[in-house]
Amino acid sequence: MAAAAGPRPEVPNPQWATPEHDQSQAAAGLGDCEDAPVRPLCKPRGICSRAYFLVLMVFVHLYLGNVLALLLFVHYSNGDEGSDPRPQRRAQGPSPTPTLGPLTRLEGIKVGHERKVQLVADRDHFIRTLSLKPLLFEIPGFLSDEECRLIIHLAQMKGLQRSQILPTEEYEEAMGTMQVSQLDLFRLLDQNRDGRLQLREVLAQTRLGNGRWMTPENIQEMYSAIKADPDGDGVLSPQEFSDMDLRDFHKYMRSHKAEASELVRNSHHTWLYQGEGAHHVMRAIRQRVLRLTRLSPEIVELSEPLQVVRYGEGGHYHAHVDSGPVYPETVCSHTKLVANESVPFETSCRQVPVTWGLPSTPRPSTTLTQAQSCPVGMPLGMGPGEHRVILISPLPQLGTCSIALLPYSYMTVLFYLNNVTGGGETVFPVADNRTYDEMSLIQDDVDLRDTRRHCDKGNLRVKPRQGTAVFWYNYLPDGQGWVGDVDDYSLHGGCLVTRGTKWIANNWINVDPSRARQALFQQEMARLAREGGTDSQPEWALDRAYRDARVEL
Repeated sequence: MAAAAGPRPEVPNPQWATPEHDQSQAAAGLGDCEDAPVRPLCKPRGICSRAYFLVLMVFVHLYLGNVLALLLFVHYSNGDEGSDPRPQRRAQGPSPTPTLGPLTRLEGIKVGHERKVQLVADRDHFIRTLSLKPLLFEIPGFLSDEECRLIIHLAQMKGLQRSQILPTEEYEEAMGTMQVSQLDLFRLLDQNRDGRLQLREVLAQTRLGNGRWMTPENIQEMYSAIKADPDGDGVLSPQEFSDMDLRDFHKYMRSHKAEASELVRNSHHTWLYQGEGAHHVMRAIRQRVLRLTRLSPEIVELSEPLQVVRYGEGGHYHAHVDSGPVYPETVCSHTKLVANESVPFETSCRQVPVTWGLPSTPRPSTTLTQAQSCPVGMPLGMGPGEHRVILISPLPQLGTCSIALLPYSYMTVLFYLNNVTGGGETVFPVADNRTYDEMSLIQDDVDLRDTRRHCDKGNLRVKPRQGTAVFWYNYLPDGQGWVGDVDDYSLHGGCLVTRGTKWIANNWINVDPSRARQALFQQEMARLAREGGTDSQPEWALDRAYRDARVEL
């Protein structure tokens, strides 16, 4: 004790006193935090050691107690749900709607701008901007020559079918039963609302429905045959249009057999699966597209298979857009099934006549037997208007198959598989125009959409070069990272092949205009894949024609 009370030399870094020293100080009558000629009992910052320690321990115990209580609560909550999951789900209500991030969109910068990207491990690729309206890019050497030859070989093994067939009498009868007056039809066709139906207004709509490509000469010849234009000026008044019998129009069209050159599209095509279990080169190409587009794997993997197209000499595809307009009151059937929505219209993915499909496929809206199945997602060919016809999922509650159109293609990736001897360019008639007007596409008997006669008048033409890929966006952004309006400048077509054969392939990246429906669709497809294993893949996906083929490259 005497030693504790005696003077001590100062030290530069005083240490905390020992417990015995604390007791001696208390016995000497020195309170906490009082000045004394000994080492201070408090930290230099004025926090007492014992009080600080006690407060800290209280907070630590409270924190640990809360954590343990929370863990016990979660444990017993999960145990209750596992013991009786269905009542628990009813109590919780519907699960929250999943959300998706924004769609990736490359910047064009300016025409001619180039950027380097690495899409494969052993080489660099260069992306070159071809136009800003639409946002269009070119990538030389995207595919190797060996890959191009393999795709052509697989397509030939699979077998190609004609890309477009003319509608049958059943379709024409269905058109005849439409509950639309001729006056309403006149108003629909009269786009400039001047009360007169010009040839170009009729031409703008002629490929919707019958699949034939009409020229001004064809229209005037038809007017003369059915006596629809008495004065012969090529312009119909409301009265002249009302006096016309639409059945005479169908009879005239049936009596004139269409040649291949008179169709909207003259080509043959097939589809090659790229999902799990496909040829390793097909899988590698899909992964390369995934890296190129920078979209989520779910969007790319759930899009359509690779379409391979052959244009022989004389082949063409008149100008068109690869996707359709977005209407808020409509819903695409393939995502409606999982979204469980009810909407006034389903014009985006509508029912189509069975004759547009393949003979071996189940008829839509007919009862299925045990021996029949709906090959989910199977592309069945082309319908009028050149939308791709997709067989969507079976409806077990109805026991039927449903066929729907799938026009929503966010992006198009087109591959040139060979060098074309003559013609065959891809034309973008109005690329980078200052303005767009649909009626201005037809002026002075020149139809810019006609790729057989006026391909040279288009603003931009891309020459086919083996291995080169071009890709563009079919929609404008909506300002919130999703699909906006259709980009009218994406109008494009395949120019007439004047010599040789042209081989191309297409990857269409499908996105539902509703972000919520797309999220639910992806969620449901992921669930089916987890629960079904290999059975979740549609039958057509396991393509026996080439799945195990090994081609020497």
